[in-house]
Amino acid sequence: MKRIGLIGILMILLALSTVNAQQADAGVTPDSFLWGLDKAIDQLNLLLTFDKSEKSKKGIEIARERLLEVKAMVEENKLEAAEKAKEEHGRTLVKVKKNVKEIEKDNSIDEIKEVIEIEKELEEHNEEIEQTFDELKVKIEIKGEITQQQKDLIDSVLNSLKGQTGEVEIEIKNKKDKTKIEIKQKTGKSEKEVEEEIEDIEKEKGLTDIKGGKAAEEIEDAKEDLTELQEELAEHKSEGHVANETPITTLIDNAKTKISKAEEAFKANDFGEAFGQANAAEQLIKNAEKILEKTVEKFEEEEEHEEEEREIEVKIFDKLTQVKIEIDDAKLKFTLQTTNKDVIIQEISARTGLSVDEVTKLAEFEEEELEEIKEKNKEKKSKDKDDE
Repeated sequence: MKRIGLIGILMILLALSTVNAQQADAGVTPDSFLWGLDKAIDQLNLLLTFDKSEKSKKGIEIARERLLEVKAMVEENKLEAAEKAKEEHGRTLVKVKKNVKEIEKDNSIDEIKEVIEIEKELEEHNEEIEQTFDELKVKIEIKGEITQQQKDLIDSVLNSLKGQTGEVEIEIKNKKDKTKIEIKQKTGKSEKEVEEEIEDIEKEKGLTDIKGGKAAEEIEDAKEDLTELQEELAEHKSEGHVANETPITTLIDNAKTKISKAEEAFKANDFGEAFGQANAAEQLIKNAEKILEKTVEKFEEEEEHEEEEREIEVKIFDKLTQVKIEIDDAKLKFTLQTTNKDVIIQEISARTGLSVDEVTKLAEFEEEELEEIKEKNKEKKSKDKDDE
């Protein structure tokens, strides 16, 4: 009776797990005391699945659930809980990697079909991670309620998710290469014939469409980002913010080359190579953007420093002008027998070595009305008389 009761509980738990996996929400999240039970159900589900292919697919399904949990926790700004879900996501994919490696079928074609199905599932999960990454970045920017440290942590969590799937991608490639060799040995077909057969299977399973769409999107994104960078660079150059553009233009030229190679690979239906080249171009563009950003920031800091350390105060009275100049630690005061602003600016320029434009930009003119001057003089004379 006890055994029957235990089996019944296990069946209920597995049923609940299946329902939860099919839902589009995160379900039980790491901030709940039930999360441990949720994970245990997932592991039990895997334990009771014996076929390595099915085990791999269920592992990716569980990883998708962990991704939803990461998203939910980031949106609620529960970053420690998001970190926990991310770590579980990684542990799950480590098991997927192991199961992919251990897939063995009597028929090599059946084996590679299974691996391609898993690869398709993983590609779809990668797209979900990208979508999650983009959605969260937009929400974070709109809310604007978190610190830079929190933003950095969120970026770290989401980038880690991408890296975790990369390990499985490598194992899938290794498995496919190994199976290709087996097919050649067993069938006597040429490498080209085997490649064509595998391409047909990838088309049949829908993997080709996913890879093609992904590569096309990456190429388009790289081209758009490159155009924006070039426009931004031209704008800052016209404003005199960039003294040496070579480090930036070198990266731009390399990015253009990568994009060109990506487009060539795409035309040849080599979508993996196309995506890789476009992604490399994106990295070059990001590096160039960082250099440009730092260059502009340095220019603005220097300009701000100059404005803070340079001050020209000009007071114009009835028939004369008093000038007070502070440049760094140096100070200069003098009086001019004129109230003509152009003459004043020229004189300050001659005495300081600053250009007329610089003087015009820095000088602060104050004009005192004649009546105010007379009133001040009257007050001074009255004070002097009282002192006597």
